[in-house]
Amino acid sequence: MTGAVLRAIFLREWAQALRQPADLAWHALFFVVVSSLFPLSLKPDADTLRLLAPGVLWVGALLAVLLASARMFQDDLRSGWVDQWMLTCAATGLPLALLVATRLTAQWLLAALPVLAVAPLLALQFGLSAWPLAVLMASLALGTAVLVLVTGVAAALAGGLRGAALLVMLIVLPLVAPVIIFGAMAVHHAVRGQPAGAELALLGAMLAVALVACPLLAAVGLRAAVES
Repeated sequence: MTGAVLRAIFLREWAQALRQPADLAWHALFFVVVSSLFPLSLKPDADTLRLLAPGVLWVGALLAVLLASARMFQDDLRSGWVDQWMLTCAATGLPLALLVATRLTAQWLLAALPVLAVAPLLALQFGLSAWPLAVLMASLALGTAVLVLVTGVAAALAGGLRGAALLVMLIVLPLVAPVIIFGAMAVHHAVRGQPAGAELALLGAMLAVALVACPLLAAVGLRAAVES
């Protein structure tokens, strides 16, 4: 029963995304446009591009994922889908946080995979070699997961409000500043030939904490939104 419920939630999100494939392409296109404008506005110096690459790629990727996730629970609350979650939890004894965690996992895959798919192509125009590119991909995978989890909490808390998407962005951006800092530092160290394990470990630790705390907090926010 548990597996069937979680599978249904996961597959529903994918089915909705496949009905609107332009949204997936838009996230990747936004990342491409934001990241490509910087090299065009600078002198074509390889050292300058490599110096700016970590920050530019990280900010562009996180903005693209944030835009894709800011309205995460808004339609679910409006359509009554979250109410169905509540009834399912009452009938099966499943914790709401487990259903929310499944929803967040699907959201991360839908929002982050298009961004991660085009990241290597964008890294080439900044002159990143194989090792910095590998560190960039690893840090983006960890960082975007943290971003989606934190955004899920903010989206659950603001789901029933007007202008929720803008409010979510205002809440989330200061909270994910450490993720941007450590992610960009990891790539900077890789560009210089230095080890980046410490920064990646910190991102992994942030993800571990977020995996435990964020589904629980988002479940509390959704329950309050439904009951209000």
